[in-house]
This record gives sequence, C-alpha cells and structure tokens, in this order.
Amino acid sequence: MYRNSYRVLGIVGVLGLALWLSGCGGGGGGGDNNLPGTAVQVSIRGAQWVAFQDGANGAWQTLAGAGDFSGAPRVTAADGRYSLAYVCSGAKPTVHVVHTTLSETPQFNAVCGGGNPSSTITVNGTVQGVNGGQALIAIGESTAVPVGGVYTIPSMPAGIYDVVAVRLASGIPNRVWLQRGRSFPNSTTYDINFNQPDGSIVRVFDVSSGTVNIAGIDTGANETITSQIYLQSAVRSSIIGLGTTTLDGVVARYPIIPDDIRSAGESFRVRVISSEGRGIEEVQASLPNSLNYTLPAPFSNPSFSVNSTGAIVVGVVGFAYGETPARGYLLELSGSGQPVRYQILISRSWLGGANTYNTPVLSNLSGWNASWTLQRGQPLDAALRVLVVPNTVPTNTLWLALQGGNPPAGFQLRYATQRGTLNP
Repeated sequence: MYRNSYRVLGIVGVLGLALWLSGCGGGGGGGDNNLPGTAVQVSIRGAQWVAFQDGANGAWQTLAGAGDFSGAPRVTAADGRYSLAYVCSGAKPTVHVVHTTLSETPQFNAVCGGGNPSSTITVNGTVQGVNGGQALIAIGESTAVPVGGVYTIPSMPAGIYDVVAVRLASGIPNRVWLQRGRSFPNSTTYDINFNQPDGSIVRVFDVSSGTVNIAGIDTGANETITSQIYLQSAVRSSIIGLGTTTLDGVVARYPIIPDDIRSAGESFRVRVISSEGRGIEEVQASLPNSLNYTLPAPFSNPSFSVNSTGAIVVGVVGFAYGETPARGYLLELSGSGQPVRYQILISRSWLGGANTYNTPVLSNLSGWNASWTLQRGQPLDAALRVLVVPNTVPTNTLWLALQGGNPPAGFQLRYATQRGTLNP
C-alpha cells in the first residue's frame, strides 16, 4: 500500500510553497530619515505579482509584476499596520494576502514554489528482516507499507530525502532503518534489511515505543483523528509514525529514537489532525514515552457572507474564541470550479478589536491578471482557522509552520476551523 503523506493544516499542505517571515533583528529600520514612516524590508522571489498596502485602509499599490521583488515600502500608519499580497503559480494559482504589523513583522521574505514538481520518480524495493511483523517505509513524507516483502512509492518528486523504515510487531515499533540525505534523482530500487548491522551511512538500531493519546474527540459527529510524527531537520522531514482513530484513546505508536542516534538540529514534529478542522502541532527535541493531548474546542462563532455585485468581497463576522492567545486567523477561499485559491493571514494585532473582516479588492490594480479573480456562478468554499500559539513563539516561526516549513523545537500550535459554502 502506498500513501503520499501531506502537510496538514487543512489549507496549506499542498501549495508547494516555502515561506518565512523574519520577525527579529530590527529589519524594518527607519531607513532614509528624510522620508516619512518606517521601511519594511521585503523580499519575494518567484511571484507572479506583488502589491502593498500602508495601514488598514490605505490604497493598495502594485510593487512588481512577474519575477522577484526586493525593496523597502514604507509604513506611515501610526498603528504600524500594513499588508502584502502576492500570487504564486501552480496547477491552480494561489493569491496570498498577509495582514500584519511592524511590531510583529519588521521584515518579510517569501519564496514561491514552482507549483507541480518538474519531475517525479518511482522508488521500489524489497524489505527483509521484518520477522513476521509489519513495516512502514518513509522516503521524506511519502510512505508505503510493504506487501509480500515488496514496496513501491510512485510519483515522488526527485530530490534528497531522509529514508526511515520502522519495523513493528503487533503495531508496536521495535527497530529502525535510517539513512539521511539520500539522493533520489531518478527512479530506482532501494532495498531495506532490518537485519543489516548498524553502520555510519545506514543506521540500524532497536527502539522502544511511545504512544499518542487523544481526548476530546466528538464521536457523535464521527470525528476522525489522524496523527503524524516526523523526524525533521531544518530542510527535510520524514514520517516515523502514523495512526487514525474515531474513538478517544491511542491513535498512533512511534519509535523513540535514542539521543545518540539523533543528529544535531534534528527534532520531532507531532501533528494531530481532526476531520472536523481541529488540530494540534508541536515540535519536541526528543520524544517521551507518551504524548497526551486534548483537542481544542470547536470554532463556532464565525459566519460568512458575500456581496452580490461587482468584484467578489467575502465578509467574516465573529472572531471570538475561548482559548488564548489567539495570535491570528487563516482564511482560505477555494472551490473546484474556481480558477484560483486565496490564502489570507490576519494577525491578531492587525485585526485589533474588530469582530469583522472583508477581503480586499485587488483586481483593479496594475499588473493584475483576470485569471486570478474569483468567479461568480461557482460555489466558493470558505474556511477560517483560529491559531492559538504561545506568545513565546515568534510570528516568523508561526508563518513558517503554516507554509509547510519545519519550525524548531518548542513550537506549539492549537487550531480550530469554521467552514461554510457561499454562492457568489
């Protein structure tokens, strides 16, 4: 069986985008003292279009057409609020909008991915030494369970990955095969033998097992929980544990990798993903014998609306949420019949005390392509996610995680989602 694993915060996992914010180092310095306001150092690479807004109600202005943008637009708003918008290409283009403040985001850096991978490969091979048990094979975030001692992972992007194979007996991990930084430029055969001696290139070692335990599952709503555990470095990650359940209790077992096996800079990322749009993410330097979580409360306050004429404007009312601190909100607008998707990050400081939000109209700006515009006559799915993150986590780390990057140990995120369908 093959499983192509995905980054799941519901709306960001498959965009193929690497993005980070720089929230330290005073990057938004005053710049030219003869000019009003404060400069924000902005670098966006690979975008189709970039625009900027000074303040919460100022006029939007185009910064760049296709290609890279590097510059320092100035924020003159007394409250430090500003916004950026940019378009990333792909099978379906994505319009990103970020509403933030100078204090949260004095610098902004983004890199659009290339959409679909330029080439995909197939990796297959034999698995020996299972000893009557089972195995989970992970090459990066693509996984397979061997059948009859053979596994296949098709349609995997070519690249450099960590390979992790976990042997299990009655679902309990007991041995791990690990090769870091293995290059897969072409389709190939990659064989695994759990009986192979431990070495310097391929580590093979025994492990004990830990469990992920989840409480607060809404069994009346048939809520399903998926748990994913990753071994990650700054630029690579590989799944080492998977599990699914519809009842309170154990949803995954994972191997506890000894500290003397783990390399400097490696950590473990845990994702708990609900079919009802609730979830938890956490990064730890090492894994304990058990991980125990209670799901966040539902996010039931928001309601959505859409105007009836002109450029589509989606309105949201109701941002209140019981858990704190709510550091921001992530709004996605998409639909199978829509030519584009929108992903909008609204920071809590930018929103301030407001309980309403309306999406910006960008289609009247220079350089805008009509194919990036939401269309009337096609259903529009809306999802608003509240992001509960400790204040000790920098804004740049939060945005890195939301875009599929690998945040460092100490990162924590709890989220819940309200969904709706509009008919513009």
